[in-house]
Amino acid sequence: MCRILFLFFALAKGATAFAQVTEDQINVYLDCPGCDLNYVKNEIKFVNYANDPLRAQVHILVSSQTTGSSGAVHQLEFLGKEGFDDDKFTLEFQAEPTMTSLEKQQGLVRTIKLGLIPFVAQTTMVSDLDLSVKNQEKPKETTPVGKSKKLLDSWLFEVFSSFNWDNESLRSTFDLRYGMHVEYVTPEWRIRIDPNFYFQERVVRTDEEEIRSYRRQNGYNAKVVKSLGDHWSVGVFNNIYSNTYNNVKFGMWLAPAIEYSFLPYSEVVTREFTLAYHVGRLHNRYFEETIFLKMEDEVYSHVMDVNLHLRRQWGDVTMFMQGSCFLNDWSRNHLSINGRVGLRVFKGMTFNMGGTFRIVNDQITLPRGDTTLEDILLGQKQLATAYNSNVNFGVRYTFGALYNNVVNTRL
Repeated sequence: MCRILFLFFALAKGATAFAQVTEDQINVYLDCPGCDLNYVKNEIKFVNYANDPLRAQVHILVSSQTTGSSGAVHQLEFLGKEGFDDDKFTLEFQAEPTMTSLEKQQGLVRTIKLGLIPFVAQTTMVSDLDLSVKNQEKPKETTPVGKSKKLLDSWLFEVFSSFNWDNESLRSTFDLRYGMHVEYVTPEWRIRIDPNFYFQERVVRTDEEEIRSYRRQNGYNAKVVKSLGDHWSVGVFNNIYSNTYNNVKFGMWLAPAIEYSFLPYSEVVTREFTLAYHVGRLHNRYFEETIFLKMEDEVYSHVMDVNLHLRRQWGDVTMFMQGSCFLNDWSRNHLSINGRVGLRVFKGMTFNMGGTFRIVNDQITLPRGDTTLEDILLGQKQLATAYNSNVNFGVRYTFGALYNNVVNTRL
């Protein structure tokens, strides 16, 4: 028994020593959803990694925003605390769309290293710093963003497709999706065109019969947006579509829009609060006669969007609300609220909550007559509803070792 207790004590003491950190290194909390923490720890070994932001001397908050070329701008905020209270600054790393996952992680690590230098320089480790410049030749002439010499420099073209086949003895599903993404982005203009096509076949086999159902969705989304300064923008939206699920043989939506940003657009990476208003014409032709005894509809409607996004040290908040109604019949309306909140309640404790709630009073495309059991079970046709909702929440509590710099990916 004594030997077992001695062995347990030795293992516990060894584990504690294994997780020890160096006291003269600064304590860093990395708040980066897109970072591979094991890779960062392996590449940056001159700091201690805190498991709780309240135990950190430097809080690195990383926010990302997609660029017009389908890349991403990562904004890294270095927030000093506990002796570094006046040291706060921001660096940026732009990931090109052609970069591999490893190249993106390498770029993030390099930027994190650069941001940590001012903090490490104030410690006893300053004598260990060794800086060098790989290429000291005169840099090649570059074209500033938004001032491209060639027209196509601001255009992005992307073609995509996906195929999936699930097959069992009694049922199978075939999915085919393909399309194209075209985008033009400058500081003054944003043009986007997204043609897309989708086909699905489902088969259910029984002893008596074989049931086949099909679902098709084709069309494109397009918008042209013009910047009017730090807070205003205007645009035109156009959608043309066909959707068997919604009973729309041909549909078109054309609407001008205006948006106001309560915060400067330059701060969109870490915080965003916008209000947008659309008013336009909707024209539908149907596969089947609707519950309103129509084979065709033409209505005018208006839509208002409210969008809020914050990402700070204490957590993050994302809220989106959209309300719409027909101008000729205000009883035909739609309200959608989506939200997510993540809060650090106290040291080690994080609370997350999210959900969606929709009030639906504008289902003018529903086909007349009874929906077959096959369509209901296979989800091939839209069903009448007055609302739909979902809620999710979770709690995470971290305790134990406050710092751990170990990288171990075995099994």
